[in-house]
Amino acid sequence: MSDPQKITSLIKTEGKTRIYQMDDGSIETRQGGTVSWRNNNPGNLKFEYAGSADQTVNSSRTKDQALTAAQGRYQGVVALDQWGNAIFETESAGRAAKAQLLQNMHGDKTIPEMLRRYAVDDYSGQANTDAYARSVYKVGDAQGVDLRGKKIQDLSSQEFDALLDGMKKVEGFKEGTVTRTLPQQQSNVDTQMLPPEQEAARELDTARADVSAPALTLPQSLSPASRQLVSDSTQAVSDVVSRHGLPWDQGMVNTSYAVAAHAGAAGVSRINLFHTDGQIIRAGQYDGISVREVTLDAATAANTPQGQSEQQLRALDAQKESTPDKTLPRVSDDHHEQEQSKARALG
Repeated sequence: MSDPQKITSLIKTEGKTRIYQMDDGSIETRQGGTVSWRNNNPGNLKFEYAGSADQTVNSSRTKDQALTAAQGRYQGVVALDQWGNAIFETESAGRAAKAQLLQNMHGDKTIPEMLRRYAVDDYSGQANTDAYARSVYKVGDAQGVDLRGKKIQDLSSQEFDALLDGMKKVEGFKEGTVTRTLPQQQSNVDTQMLPPEQEAARELDTARADVSAPALTLPQSLSPASRQLVSDSTQAVSDVVSRHGLPWDQGMVNTSYAVAAHAGAAGVSRINLFHTDGQIIRAGQYDGISVREVTLDAATAANTPQGQSEQQLRALDAQKESTPDKTLPRVSDDHHEQEQSKARALG
């Protein structure tokens, strides 16, 4: 199993989103999928702490104490999420931790005996250990090994790998979407909302850095908020153009305005996250609390007339003026993740 990058720190965990700092300097955002995938934790190893989002927990230790316990027991633990699930630097580190737990704490047990201690009821629901065992046996059968009636310590290497694979499947290891901002794009990612006295200086630095796009003249018919979105998106597109040595043409202008219009419609007020693979554009805002992101087809954006996107922005401005108190909902940190897995390992 190969893991090209390692997670070095957790920037934000909220709902079904994780934002990580990677060892190559990039920032990785994982969205959707299952919690075991988001956390590189195929065994869903969990360390309970007081005040977590899991209201079924009865623990007096703090989150820091729980993290210290996790890091003392397993290599590669980076952080704990809001539920107490361990976050590992790589998937292979998470798999190794699960193997260590099974061998050290449950080696003298058969699979059903182990599961009665391993799989516990928690926020995700009630554990069904009989169904869990049957699913593990089925994976073993598919790999040509019979796991029934054997103690874990007596399993061969092939049988033990089949056990790990079966448990990974039951725990619901399903991938979601990954967005990675490379180190050279950090100026966009790290930009935070600055105090007014610092904002002018930041904008001046941004303007000096823009060597690809022509001098930007923002339509005065747009609100200050919409003009800010156009400015942010133009800078982001310009960075990509400069990095790849592309010409600045009307298609780039169209793209900048289309990104701004989509971002405005999604409730984004500043664009400080931007990534494209040449086919799909992802743009959004990380405000230190949550991530709000939009996606659009790059070719469609380049072929959407600038005037059409301006019209969409003006319509959004008019809507905001008519409903000044309207706010967009935000997913709370304690919003329960709906997971298929019903099994958790006690920390």
